[in-house]
Amino acid sequence: MEQNTLEITEQSEVFEFASIRELVNQALKKDFTGQDTPSGLSTGFKMLDHVTGGFQKGQLYTVAVRPGMGKTAFLLSVANNLAIKNNHSVAIFSSERSNLKITNRLIESETGMSLDKLRKGSMKPSERDHMHSLISSIAKAKIFLDDTPSLSAEELVKRSRQLKIIHNVDLVIIDYLELLTTSITDTDSRSEQLNKIVLTIQDIARELNLPILLFSQIGSPFHFVQAPSLKELPVFLSELSDTVMFLHRSDLFNTANNGHGKDAVEVIVAKNPQLKEAVVVPLTYIESIAKFADFS
Repeated sequence: MEQNTLEITEQSEVFEFASIRELVNQALKKDFTGQDTPSGLSTGFKMLDHVTGGFQKGQLYTVAVRPGMGKTAFLLSVANNLAIKNNHSVAIFSSERSNLKITNRLIESETGMSLDKLRKGSMKPSERDHMHSLISSIAKAKIFLDDTPSLSAEELVKRSRQLKIIHNVDLVIIDYLELLTTSITDTDSRSEQLNKIVLTIQDIARELNLPILLFSQIGSPFHFVQAPSLKELPVFLSELSDTVMFLHRSDLFNTANNGHGKDAVEVIVAKNPQLKEAVVVPLTYIESIAKFADFS
């Protein structure tokens, strides 16, 4: 009788054991099982994943960009890599561009063809089939767009929660910090308001346990020839961000591009939990279709 009771008890209790393999990877923030894969959500860029470990859950990633460096192209390339190529769910908040403009850019970037030509359909049958396949993959992608102008941080939080609950989004992209607002009754300085907004974004990343990619526009395009650094950011932005990256195009200033060549854009990873000092990751910028790809 006692034996039967024990067997029933053992069957009804479910224990969760920690795997040492998972704990080792977690402790070292790297997969040492033989596969060179990022510990977080892949950015779609191999060298960038190697340096940063990918997008980690609950962390805030800030990409600070001067005008003319390819901010929107980089944003859409990341969205493309995650949502179209790898079937992840991505939310994009963009007060700068309308949903339709972002979609137009995404279609042209992915197909390598102008909307005008696509609309006219002046293509060979084989080319038309290929384009139909590409556009279908875009239409099926789990990308959710919000182009509300002057979006408040409070509304951003509400909509992010809703997106997480309904669509289980894997990544939230915000374009860009300086266009977000606080309450109309907020009398603080703009710098203090931005500080509060970044704190709010950091909190929602932790709460929803997903990475947030926040873009911030800094300076003027040709004000500085040298590459940007953390000194150009407000202190609160560099301190509250888990990772800070800059996009820099040396070729625009006719200066050496670290031997990377004319079509290379430098992603400067200035701050990251895995790094002790800044690391420059080159990416290829395909200007004709405004798209980033792995450097080769």
